[in-house]
Amino acid sequence: MGDARKYIAFLNDPGGKGDVPESMPIGTSAARFAIPGLPATGALDALKPGTVEFEAAHLTVILTYAYDMWARYFGADYKWVRGDVLPVIPRAGRELNAYYDRNALKFFYTTDLLTKRTLYTCESSDVAAHECGHAVLDAHHPDYWNSLHPETGAFHEAFGDITALLTTLEFPSVRERLLKETGEDLRLSSNVTRLAEQLGKALYVEYGKEAANATFLRDLVNTFRYKETWMLPESAPAARLASESHSFSRIFSGAFYQILTGIYQAKRKADANLKPDEALVQARDDAGKLLAAALVLAPPGDAVFRVIATAMFKAEQQLFAGQYFDILKKVFANRRILLVKDINIFKPHTKTVGPKTTGINLGLLSMAGTLVEPMPPDELQKALQLRGEEKIFTRELGRVEDEKVVQYRAQRMISLKGKQFGAANGALVPIQGGLTLNVNETGMVAFSGFYRAGVHDVRAIRDHVAKLAGSNRIYDACPGDNGDVMHLITRRQPYYIDYDAEGNKILRRAFIACARHFQT
Repeated sequence: MGDARKYIAFLNDPGGKGDVPESMPIGTSAARFAIPGLPATGALDALKPGTVEFEAAHLTVILTYAYDMWARYFGADYKWVRGDVLPVIPRAGRELNAYYDRNALKFFYTTDLLTKRTLYTCESSDVAAHECGHAVLDAHHPDYWNSLHPETGAFHEAFGDITALLTTLEFPSVRERLLKETGEDLRLSSNVTRLAEQLGKALYVEYGKEAANATFLRDLVNTFRYKETWMLPESAPAARLASESHSFSRIFSGAFYQILTGIYQAKRKADANLKPDEALVQARDDAGKLLAAALVLAPPGDAVFRVIATAMFKAEQQLFAGQYFDILKKVFANRRILLVKDINIFKPHTKTVGPKTTGINLGLLSMAGTLVEPMPPDELQKALQLRGEEKIFTRELGRVEDEKVVQYRAQRMISLKGKQFGAANGALVPIQGGLTLNVNETGMVAFSGFYRAGVHDVRAIRDHVAKLAGSNRIYDACPGDNGDVMHLITRRQPYYIDYDAEGNKILRRAFIACARHFQT
């Protein structure tokens, strides 16, 4: 039986204007988290910020709402990558950040140099939901974890910010303040789009304008456009775009918020009697379902922005039959994530699967109307034109309504050689692509998506690792040293050198952070 007590939480961010703790029931997924410090009995809605008990209650509210929300959008409950229960550590140590490392969500605390008070990152709903978003994405796409493609890391950050956005929009009081602040024009920056205000302010004071804006960490209302990561600096002031994953993520998270806003505007235009809050709730849910469905339909491998965007067009066809095509087209074209000629493949009432490969290496395989059976490796090698050394991984994602999704992921390793790679000189890193088949109840292929990594992806990976090495983000472990995560967090090194059974040097990820690191 669930806990019927009213809990208390910051439903947005402690640093936001007018944000105070509010009483709120928890979601249905409390058993998915192990959160210490929660009183077994007694009232919880009068707990005070800064106490262990408040932090436990607050985290229970935010994390259960985040989990439940994505379970609705994906259409099913899900396990974490390491099991049924995800440990949560509200006070993992002293630092101005928060982390997900596959074993737990870890929130840190420190003294705010401006206010001289202790800042607990776990008390921000934005930070808590963002970190939970990393765990949710890892549960659905574990293939992203060890990817060294810069866009995969950036998409992980974008998904975290999108999770923070959608979670806070679950709460009626937050939506009410948002609509009042913006005059019902969601295109304007607001307390909802400005993420992690408290953390952002503290980072700005401690590290300056490259760490954050003066009053927030990131804003989903932005105009950043896609540019190849190797053409960008590794670091830049927060007002400019850099290739670093938190900075680069703003292209996709900003695009997602524009899509949500476009859906909201379309709903209000279509029905003059629809209340603004009802339109906002519907837009929130439709945008969330679009992204969740896209992640099911997307080819496995590296989360290249154009691959995810293309999958969103496929998801839109399945879920909304072209209703939001123009909105997605305008956003992804303006953001330069996709070319108009490639977007028009998905124009409503046109044939969308066939023997066509676009100029951006997004092939739509000519399998429409053919029966699908489990394909043996030799046939996949031929169909996907794979190299002999590439390995194929297969998984069935289960059913989406009356259809099932089968994924084939192809992975090969590329070698990094050169002084620019620092500790990773001589290491192997994965480059991934794959095939997704969406199969209806009769065994016919309804949709199919294919992505084969090309020379641009290899260049992006090499540039990314060189930048990681240049900013001392790689831990040079010796054979047998598996890299203790807390030690790596202390060193601010999210990647480490590992060795496989054959003695090959492998570059792996240890953790992922809410905010970028700055060496002290």
